[in-house]
Amino acid sequence: MSASDILDEILGNLKTELGNGFSQIKHFAETEGKMLAKQAARIAQSRINGDLATDDDFYEWSLEGLKKDAANMAKSIAVLTMLTIEKAWNAVANALWGGIRTLLTAAGLPGPLIPSAPP
Repeated sequence: MSASDILDEILGNLKTELGNGFSQIKHFAETEGKMLAKQAARIAQSRINGDLATDDDFYEWSLEGLKKDAANMAKSIAVLTMLTIEKAWNAVANALWGGIRTLLTAAGLPGPLIPSAPP
């Protein structure tokens, strides 16, 4: 196993993990974003010519609900991003330490002296 082999494994692992991670984030953001946009449009339309035009308390309550929903969406995206970063770390660390283990095992180093990937 050469440095080039290890690099190829790192890049392959990252492409797999980040591609999957980004697609999860993208799908969630599109789905939730669509619902929040509809919610915002309905609040605005109702404020112009609906129930919310004359009900300031319910209008403010509706805006607070939208604010909470938007904050929850942002927090969920942050969590998904952290999970994607964790997967990226694992992809890189496993390739690097896997390369070290392969080379040291091939050189005949005893098992207890071969490092495992860090957490």
